[in-house]
Amino acid sequence: MEVDKSRWFAPRLFLGLVVVTLGLIALLDNLGIVDVDSPWRYWPLALVALGLARLLRPAGSPGRFAGFLFLFVGVWILLRNMGVLPYSLFHFWPVIVVLIGARLVWGAVTRQVPQGPGADASSQLSAFAMLGGAEHQSSAPDFRGGDATAILGGCKIDLRHAAIKSGEAVIDTFALWGGIEIFVPPEWSVVSMGTPILGAFEDKTRPPQQPGPRLVIKGVVIMGGVEIKN
Repeated sequence: MEVDKSRWFAPRLFLGLVVVTLGLIALLDNLGIVDVDSPWRYWPLALVALGLARLLRPAGSPGRFAGFLFLFVGVWILLRNMGVLPYSLFHFWPVIVVLIGARLVWGAVTRQVPQGPGADASSQLSAFAMLGGAEHQSSAPDFRGGDATAILGGCKIDLRHAAIKSGEAVIDTFALWGGIEIFVPPEWSVVSMGTPILGAFEDKTRPPQQPGPRLVIKGVVIMGGVEIKN
């Protein structure tokens, strides 16, 4: 009998991990292995449990990167509270800047260029907004995807007059303190595979009545938002 792993991330899983961890800590305290003088310093265990619950989701599921982040931050703060690590996360804030730059570089290097007969520049879209706004429209007969980046700004992408003939198109998004708004035709199916970090991916489209072209939205949102509408 196969187990449906898609249901693993549930409130009972998160709560169960927290209860098991608290029970183990209480047991170690009773045996004299650890000294639980202040239970409050173990609050990062909630982040650890949340991270584990997300990492237990099947491969390819959205939210696994956020799960790793929750797990890393929770373990770091826990070890810091227990006096194991001498440094706090504040000392490593420049790492966030490095990761943001690396994410932009990776997106530029791995961007796919349309190939094959009938492929042209209009089949790909690239939107960038920083400290401002950018609006893009596409009426490509065979839209194949692109990328959108919003940093302290906003991007508006209108694809309601475009078409997808190759079956699927992918848009890679990145929003940092910004927002990206995407409008799609009503016959398109939207698959959201983004990772929000203190942000949100919102799919407000109505599912089509019949299977049709599929638009995949992936990427990372940090204290921002990506919204898809039709």
